[in-house]
Amino acid sequence: MMTLPQINLYSHGTQWTASHGHLAFWGAYGCGVIAVLYLAIAQARGCERLDGAAWKWSFALLNTGMIGMAGALLVAGIDQAFYERAIGGSTWNAYLSMQGRPWFNESMWARLAFGLIFACGFVVLAYDLVAIPKQREAGGREEATAAAGS
Repeated sequence: MMTLPQINLYSHGTQWTASHGHLAFWGAYGCGVIAVLYLAIAQARGCERLDGAAWKWSFALLNTGMIGMAGALLVAGIDQAFYERAIGGSTWNAYLSMQGRPWFNESMWARLAFGLIFACGFVVLAYDLVAIPKQREAGGREEATAAAGS
């Protein structure tokens, strides 16, 4: 719908398109790359099962952060489309006056908050991916200890 000229006239260059881009990229590429990373690293390290809470926290934080950012950008973009573009036109004055609107500012703060949640999810993801070899080593030591005790 956003590519239709009648809609694109109002939405192009607003936070609305940024919302669409963030969510589309995350769904189409981000989640797929993370899945392939987990599969490749687990297979390379010989892990049959990856246990632990880190990947679950990462999943929850990353998705909550992304959905929150996209939602905040969507609210800001709709505000821009209606008040900046539809009422003020595509003028510099309309753009500058838009920066002071409460919905726009609150959405930008919400975007920052959800961006920090997403960043925390990324840190947990990176930690978990680095810790996979340690999980394998710990599992190998437990197996060796159990075999020696038998």
